[in-house]
Amino acid sequence: MADSASDLLRLANNGDQRARDALFAIVYDDLRRRASAQLGDRPRITLSTTALVHEAYLKLFGQPLVINDRGHFFRLASQVMRQVLIDRVRAAATAKRGGQETVVTLTEPGVEAPDRGFEVLALENALRELEAADQRLCEVAMLHIFVGLEFREIAELMSTSERGIYRDWRAARMYLRTAMDGTAT
Repeated sequence: MADSASDLLRLANNGDQRARDALFAIVYDDLRRRASAQLGDRPRITLSTTALVHEAYLKLFGQPLVINDRGHFFRLASQVMRQVLIDRVRAAATAKRGGQETVVTLTEPGVEAPDRGFEVLALENALRELEAADQRLCEVAMLHIFVGLEFREIAELMSTSERGIYRDWRAARMYLRTAMDGTAT
């Protein structure tokens, strides 16, 4: 984070609401761009990019919260965005049995996404299984899927190599696909 963002982070951690708002303003456009890339223009999506980022903001900053650094912020943002999507899907399913489903795709970078998408609740169940099996792979998957971080960015946040993160993503993606197809044990 830049020095000004670091100062804002320190102030926000001390309860300064204006600093929290200013900090969020710094990352807002980036989060919105990332959320847009993750949600795409699929007709089955019931949550706009702006709504996702705003709901994430309310969950992140609606309570006392200590954010240590940029990496910690993105980890929290991935968890919150994941929860917002899950809450939205569950609410839609409760309100209307078989209602609209939010779709997420798991694709290779640089490879055109297939038409096949995955329903968020199935992804959530698979992520819980993956988290129990390998927390690091789950973290890589969440940062890539929900925040849209590139492998280079994840590698920087986790202080490791981009190649290692790519291998972790491939393993996580394989695990998630298998779990979502119902063939995982």
